[in-house]
Amino acid sequence: MAGIENLKERLLSDANEKAANIENEASMKANSTLEEAKSKADKIIEELKEKAERDGRERKERIISKAKMEARDMVLKAKQDAIDNVFRLVVERINNMDIASYRDLFKKLILNNVETGDEEIVLSVKDKNKFDQNFLFDINRELMSMGKLGNLKFSQETLNISSGFILRRRGLEINCTIEALIRNLRDELEAELAKQLF
Repeated sequence: MAGIENLKERLLSDANEKAANIENEASMKANSTLEEAKSKADKIIEELKEKAERDGRERKERIISKAKMEARDMVLKAKQDAIDNVFRLVVERINNMDIASYRDLFKKLILNNVETGDEEIVLSVKDKNKFDQNFLFDINRELMSMGKLGNLKFSQETLNISSGFILRRRGLEINCTIEALIRNLRDELEAELAKQLF
């Protein structure tokens, strides 16, 4: 019986040892799996943090870029408005000139734009009564001294414009309205004016 007891004890001891080994091995595998899972989780967390930081930086850059574009657009609009105001004031000042200055301006415009001296001058409705035959006589005399015909005449027709005139000759027209002159001048002067204003 002692042999059976010894055998039983050895089997129990072997089984306990095997169980302990299995338990140790399982514990080691569990710890290894746990460490691996923890490492993977840490890596995923780190990747998520990096992605969040990257996304945050990109979003911040987009917001800053958009804000810069909006600010640039606002500055450009303010500059454009300022330039518009300058040219609007020019038109206003021309329209509010005293009669002598206004006639002098018209005389210069006519002399600079007449080609032959036999054109017809079409005035605006509001300017019709500001110019008389004496005004025309002086201009025709000056045209003749420049070697041109002195046959300018006022048209019976009037235009619905704020100021300026149209020179007509045989179906051809030269637009000398203040709006057209300012528009042409603006094309030439806008860049220079922007430099001076800003």
